[in-house]
Amino acid sequence: MAAEPPSSLSYRTTGSTCLHPLSELLGIPLDQVNFVACQLFALFAAFWFRIYLSPGKTSPDVRHAFATVFGIYFVIFCFGWYSVHLFVLVLMCYGIMVTASVSSIHRYSFFVAMGYLTICHISRIYIFHYGILTTDFSGPLMIVTQKITTLAFQVHDGLGRRAEDLSAEQHRLAVKVKPSFLQYLSYLLNFMSVIAGPCNNFKDYIAFIEGRHTHMKLLEVNWKQRGFQSLPEPSPTGAVIRKLYITLVSLLLFLTLTKTFPVTCLVDDWFVHKANFLTRLCYLYIVMQASKPKYYFAWTLDCHKFQNVLRKLEYSDSYLAKAMRNNYRHYFLSSKALKVAYDVVTWAVTQLAVSYTVAPFVMLAVEPTISLYKSMYFYLHIISLLIILFLPVKPHAHIQRQPQTLNSVNKKKKD
Repeated sequence: MAAEPPSSLSYRTTGSTCLHPLSELLGIPLDQVNFVACQLFALFAAFWFRIYLSPGKTSPDVRHAFATVFGIYFVIFCFGWYSVHLFVLVLMCYGIMVTASVSSIHRYSFFVAMGYLTICHISRIYIFHYGILTTDFSGPLMIVTQKITTLAFQVHDGLGRRAEDLSAEQHRLAVKVKPSFLQYLSYLLNFMSVIAGPCNNFKDYIAFIEGRHTHMKLLEVNWKQRGFQSLPEPSPTGAVIRKLYITLVSLLLFLTLTKTFPVTCLVDDWFVHKANFLTRLCYLYIVMQASKPKYYFAWTLDCHKFQNVLRKLEYSDSYLAKAMRNNYRHYFLSSKALKVAYDVVTWAVTQLAVSYTVAPFVMLAVEPTISLYKSMYFYLHIISLLIILFLPVKPHAHIQRQPQTLNSVNKKKKD
């Protein structure tokens, strides 16, 4: 049998193939070209949406319908018939939203959404086996799952719990009226977030559609005290230009670094069998850093069409990090030199650990991930297990803060 031509990699997509000539010209897989095309088109659609379908000119229903139709089209363009998975999940969970009791709506929505997502992940990995290079439907499916569960819990807070039992944040985000079918579809499938997020709150999204989001934020910062006699309409031009600059830089880095250090190198014969362990550590770090620009490109371009703050991924303080810090950090505080050395070493270890941990999320395939971890001798797995088994986590001296409910807040005000 003749070997498969290299250009066939560009066809590894279930979405539209109309941009295949551009894919071959740039040497970028077609699924990624489709993704970028949708993101750029969504940016221009957002300008049109803001100018010609502003809340002052059209009704919220028209804005909901426009956002939903374009979002559905983008999903079908990128993923073809696999987009059916998103639509099935959305329809199933709306059925739960309408029929389930308020006391159980959050549980049913969570189990159905997470269960369907898990089944899709298993089928994608073990049945369809895409490989390393593709951008598949599981990304949007995870975003939709986040939104479904978030909304279900917020509806439960608004209709199934007493106001005095909620924290201040829960009370602010609680949804006290079940969304209509159009609102539900728009929230989950709107073109501004369906491909790459973000998972925003339902009340914030509805305020955006109805044109109340700017006023809400200005009221939070005491606009009258800042000299405004009426609520101003801030211009998004500066924020958009900054985001476009970040996007272009990220795209340039993607076209250079990512192609120079592709993730497929991590399963090459040289890396797996010939490179020494230290070389593998350094090369894994470089490849993971080179993989970041495409995510920065997607998140910067997509996540901030109606948000002004750049989101940053932050890794939570893990059990292992706490164990190491609580047991050893105090030994390095006796001098500035020791403290600097401690900071440098722990930073380097953290970078290597993060590169090791996120590799499966970049590779999106079981066999290459296992091959990579075998070549690394599963070192972080083993170290983590030893720390969990033999290194105790010392309790903090300070008292842990408890989340405030409305009762506690009101009690403090009375005091």
